Amino acid sequence: MKDYLASAQAILADNIYGTIATCSKEGWPWAAPQFIAYDDDTKTIYWCAARNSQHSQNIQDNGRAYIVIYDSGVGPGEGSGVYLQADAAMVTDPDEIGHAMAKLMERHQGVPFFTLDAVQRPDAVTVVFKAKVRKAWINEGREENGQFTLYREPVEL
Repeated sequence: MKDYLASAQAILADNIYGTIATCSKEGWPWAAPQFIAYDDDTKTIYWCAARNSQHSQNIQDNGRAYIVIYDSGVGPGEGSGVYLQADAAMVTDPDEIGHAMAKLMERHQGVPFFTLDAVQRPDAVTVVFKAKVRKAWINEGREENGQFTLYREPVEL
């Protein structure tokens, strides 16, 4: 039997971008690729975004996000993805902002994507967001009745 948790953890470790999907008050979907980092338990995801971007506004309106992390460089039938249902919010606690930025810089190999000083300013255009994972799945490809089909298998991060 496949170790779904190990597969999910490998995808999270190997991919630095995730697509953050949100929904507006009017029900319009929005997806935004973001550079992401995780806490050590991979249950909290951090990213920086413009405070007034559409996905940021959607998160501030309803606090929900759906995140997909996958390797888009592999061939058909070779890829896997991790799907995450999450509660999302802008990070306002200065200590947590510092923690999130350290994780982002560590993952971004020290290249200053955004600086801690810039995201902590009261008038910051770019701010830190977090998502707390509620549920997680990984896709699993199977042949069924002579056809290749993808299924989602739940994983407990």
